[in-house]
Amino acid sequence: MSRKNLQNERRQQILNALHKRLLLKPFDQTSIKEIAEEAGLNHGMLHYYFKSKKEILLAYIDHSIDMYSALYADWLQENRDKCKRREDILSASLDFMTQKITFNRDLSRIFIEIWEIGNYNEKVKHKLKEAYREWISTASGFLADQLDDSEIAKQLSIAVVAISEGLSLLSIIFEDDEFAIEPLVKMLQSLLH
Repeated sequence: MSRKNLQNERRQQILNALHKRLLLKPFDQTSIKEIAEEAGLNHGMLHYYFKSKKEILLAYIDHSIDMYSALYADWLQENRDKCKRREDILSASLDFMTQKITFNRDLSRIFIEIWEIGNYNEKVKHKLKEAYREWISTASGFLADQLDDSEIAKQLSIAVVAISEGLSLLSIIFEDDEFAIEPLVKMLQSLLH
């Protein structure tokens, strides 16, 4: 295995380890030693790949957004010809985002904490802004092709992302028996038709 491949593999192990640790306890209570242990590395070796815990968090945000943006871009490409009307495009995009992102409780829990960190940390806030701009841009590019109106496409993309993130927050706060998210998504989709 080449040195570059090993570095990429180790960085990925560390990002996966951070993900697992954040499911157990908050970022500020997670030590770099715990992340290293989860990744199967010694504490000193982790610093070869990342200078600080905050650098790992920033890379985690990038990694998550890249992964989900790629999934969404692939999905959009596959479904480009299936959606002819504005309502169908918005409904299908909302459905994809809710199924892959909103209903992913682990991802939602972690990103709620990252939003909180972003309130007090400018680098994290900046990274989140980049992430949401990327997500909106990916959706907007597809919608602009379908709608022939880039401004409407951008506004619809912002709405889809905002709805998805709001539902994500609600899915964490409320238990399924208190507030059923899926029927709400279906109702919103039906209103689009």
